[in-house]
Amino acid sequence: MEENVLNEVRKLVPQNITHLLPAEDLDSAVLFLLQYSQDRMTKDGNYAEALKAVEAVLEITWEELNTGHWSKVPPAPRQLYTAAAIIKIDILLRNYQHEHGNKVELLKSAVKTADLGILLGAVLSNGDCSMTRIASLLSHALSTISSGSVPQQEASQSSNDTQHSSLTIESIPGVKGHTIKSLEKPSLEQFRAAHFGTRIPVKLTGCMSHWPALLLWKDLNYLRKVAGARTVPIELGAHYVHPTWSQKLMTVGEFIAAHIVKQMGENTPIGYLAQHPLLEQVPELMSDICEPEYCCLSDNLDEGVAVDETDINAWFGPKGTVSPLHHDPKHNLLAQVVGEKRILLYHPDETGKLYPHEGSLLNNTAQVNPEEPDYGTFPNYENAVAWECHLKQGEILYIPPKWWHHVRSLSTSFSVSFWWT
Repeated sequence: MEENVLNEVRKLVPQNITHLLPAEDLDSAVLFLLQYSQDRMTKDGNYAEALKAVEAVLEITWEELNTGHWSKVPPAPRQLYTAAAIIKIDILLRNYQHEHGNKVELLKSAVKTADLGILLGAVLSNGDCSMTRIASLLSHALSTISSGSVPQQEASQSSNDTQHSSLTIESIPGVKGHTIKSLEKPSLEQFRAAHFGTRIPVKLTGCMSHWPALLLWKDLNYLRKVAGARTVPIELGAHYVHPTWSQKLMTVGEFIAAHIVKQMGENTPIGYLAQHPLLEQVPELMSDICEPEYCCLSDNLDEGVAVDETDINAWFGPKGTVSPLHHDPKHNLLAQVVGEKRILLYHPDETGKLYPHEGSLLNNTAQVNPEEPDYGTFPNYENAVAWECHLKQGEILYIPPKWWHHVRSLSTSFSVSFWWT
């Protein structure tokens, strides 16, 4: 079966990929090296030389992509990275089909290369070669040939077995808030009139009971099977404003083993798969959920105005993950699929009492810590009015734009956020 899948991948690889790149915006020497790698692969069958050349292109491009702020990286080097990743995958698959090396390791390398192409690359000019599609096909092939080689101890574990004791709302120190209102599956018009239009948070129940994810994502075996080989960025440390915070690329399987099954030791930093479009990267997971109908509401009532697609992000981590007090510019539905969270919220009018960081980079993040309030340094914070939500599995919290929120997971937790305008 995996041979059929790999043939499908090969069909997605363009014949002359350098012609799809903006040559005027790229170093001619690097483009020559890329073309050289494809020629050695297709004309000479010299896969070792081709692989060496394309890995040099990837390394050169990686350095360029990681210099300066990511938002300022132009599309051309990202497209170059995609093209090089595609050629490397083609070389690895040719090695696979000619049995030049360990098949499982070759496929693992191909999947990782595809994921890095998704994370760092950009769509080529013809738009035909879907890296997401390639990664899904490769992941399926890898799952097929490695399904019988998973250690029994690992394969028998599920999140029900690995859940450690949960925190309680009462045990969280610091500020407490007024309880957020809860509604059972409100109509679209009821939600629009009472909460969307008025910008008032609300907890929604009964709106995701039909999601397959509620059952499937409890099982770590399922997550390993569907996404275990996929490479994702993991946040390490207390939270993103902590001085020791960092990020690391690892597979979902490695993340589960190191941070979900083991949980945290004294010297092990918390690991968090946070604000990542995992469901877009792994479409099999996207089929386990449904976008709530409330996301069809829009602030822009003008006819004919294009509306941006909903941003769907995954938040997966152990007990104790924290998102510091911050606000976002879009409407947010935070859907709790596995586990529980405590969310503390503040109205935008309270901004002056929350002491936002100065400067453009963190001005949406408060200096105050609701769990360890320092009223000596931030005296006005004591007068800020807080609201509180205990979000359990199967519940959704609506967070309006600009509402400040602090989030702590009370147990192993998997949430999905929907951001829209």
